[in-house]
Amino acid sequence: MTIFEPITGRYATVNGARTYFDEAGEGTPIVLIHPGATDSRVYRHLLPLLAERGYRAIAPDLPGHCRSYPAQWKPGTSIHDHAEFVDAFVKTVLDGESPFVLGASVGGVTALDLAAHHGESYRGVIAMQAASWTPLSAEAAALLAGQTAAPDAGWTDHLEHAAVASASKKLTSEQEVELRWLQRSTSQQAGTFDGQAWASHDLRGRLGDVRCPVLIVQGTDDFLVQDELVDDTVAEMGSVAQLLRVPDIGHYPPFENPEWAAQVTDDFVKAVTVTAG
Repeated sequence: MTIFEPITGRYATVNGARTYFDEAGEGTPIVLIHPGATDSRVYRHLLPLLAERGYRAIAPDLPGHCRSYPAQWKPGTSIHDHAEFVDAFVKTVLDGESPFVLGASVGGVTALDLAAHHGESYRGVIAMQAASWTPLSAEAAALLAGQTAAPDAGWTDHLEHAAVASASKKLTSEQEVELRWLQRSTSQQAGTFDGQAWASHDLRGRLGDVRCPVLIVQGTDDFLVQDELVDDTVAEMGSVAQLLRVPDIGHYPPFENPEWAAQVTDDFVKAVTVTAG
């Protein structure tokens, strides 16, 4: 007997671009924004878990990533570009319905940008491994520049090495292989622009007016997002934001521990729904 996973792949035209997305389940929509230099496949373990909990989980490929065409044949070069595209995607696919948004890494700061500029359109935001700005630490800059030990001098090898180094220390050997593969299967152009967008975005001074509920999740195994940057981000947003700082989680929480990520998401959505009701 063939057993099919409950994930459906679809295309929609967004800003003139053929855009791919995976979805699973029915109910309250949750839009998942993938990390930089990856695509919606990073959520393939999480989508069914959210569907089991009664949600419609939707994970698009950002423009120029994997199966999505670039918008106007131009790559997104900033976090705000990504956020504006996601907002257009939501308006196209959900036809006026207000979803929750979850993002990790580049997806996490994209979710914060959505909260800052379009918070009234979203029921709540979960930003994992994100802060109002994320300047590269010396360790991160060295890894991405290839100045530390890596398998060889190839660009993708350094990207893979940095991804694994920033992930949970409890990453299994199988997860490491899959994470390296996800990085390797991303175009160099998309990965390069994502890295530049991550290092150059700055939402400081723009988060004080956020009105939708925000959950900031920081896994402490990740050296790319420093504690003080996360603390400053939560403080600027004030009472609409809450912080969940957890051990044994790194730069890719929904990939590293999808069961845990599904429970965190479920708890947040239920809490927001009760408060709003």
